[in-house]
Amino acid sequence: MGSNRDLIMLVDDDMISLGEIKQALGDAYDIFTASSAKKMFELLETERPELIILATDMPEMNGFEAIRVLKNNPKTKDILVIFSLNKIDAVEQAEGLKLGAIDFIIKPFLPQLLIRRIEAHLMLSRQEHTIELQKREFRNFNDTLQSMVDEKTRTIKDLQKAILKVMAEMVESRDDVTGGHIERTQHGISVLVTELLNQQIYPEQTEGWDVEVLLDASQLHDVGKIYINDQILRKPGKLTPDEFEEMKKHTDYGNTIIDRIEAITHPNELTKHAKIFAGFHHEKWNGTGYPLGLSGQDIPLQGRVMAVADVYDALISERPYKKSMPHEEAVRIILEDRGSHFDPVLVDLFSANAERFKSISEIESLRTYMWG
Repeated sequence: MGSNRDLIMLVDDDMISLGEIKQALGDAYDIFTASSAKKMFELLETERPELIILATDMPEMNGFEAIRVLKNNPKTKDILVIFSLNKIDAVEQAEGLKLGAIDFIIKPFLPQLLIRRIEAHLMLSRQEHTIELQKREFRNFNDTLQSMVDEKTRTIKDLQKAILKVMAEMVESRDDVTGGHIERTQHGISVLVTELLNQQIYPEQTEGWDVEVLLDASQLHDVGKIYINDQILRKPGKLTPDEFEEMKKHTDYGNTIIDRIEAITHPNELTKHAKIFAGFHHEKWNGTGYPLGLSGQDIPLQGRVMAVADVYDALISERPYKKSMPHEEAVRIILEDRGSHFDPVLVDLFSANAERFKSISEIESLRTYMWG
């Protein structure tokens, strides 16, 4: 209509009532009139009023039937509807509000009162629309911010993984152990921990475990070897008792290194797991291990898991002082140490998943063939 004024549609088969309302509102609003619900729906194909004043008592389709159609149509469901009633009827008023009308007027009406009520409803509608836009903008901002946080988190995690990997590789290079000891022990830990979680074994001890964090932390299990003298670490033969006592200190050195990391940052799940891996992977189920001589379930579960994965890899891997061992022989040795060196429950899981461990030995055998 070429106007910036709000558009109001009047729907009533009473021509006198239509004329009175149009005259009352014409100075403030653009007006369309329709003598029936059918005519209203035809107009709504091309026009979008802000508000409809809808008579309830009309032939063919009354106001109650018409508002049901309006509210069920996504294109018209948000149009404000005020019912026009011939008389005060509490039942009709309640029914109209239930169907989605925002108000009602009673014929005959007071023009000034009608104008004020329309102004109030349109103002409230605009405020609600503004609030909804602000909510939408806030949600979009929130989504954008969350995306930025997620990206930053991914970057930090990638950096963390890279630092852990470099540290682990430094330890391997000093120990003259090449070919992926860290990756192989991670594979073994993944097999055992996945089975623990899937079968709900030791549920209290595994509660809250994040496998990805656990595997990242496992890379630091031998980090304390950084402090071990090269002459001991790289010795091709058997260590003397004094040398072995010095080698055993790598568990305490590992704890010290991780304590220093926590002092710079703060304790978290990764460092908590890393400290346990570093400090307890040489404890034995029968209490003859080190550094504390713990036994049974007094040994933290992470240490018991690493003990199996670490020993298996040591058995199948070639070292300066030993040849690699076939998978079947390594399995036999671990099964023999069930209940002495290793947690019996974990040995049973290892035995049930021996074929999955075999893939580790096959990779190591190929490496030895290619680079040995």
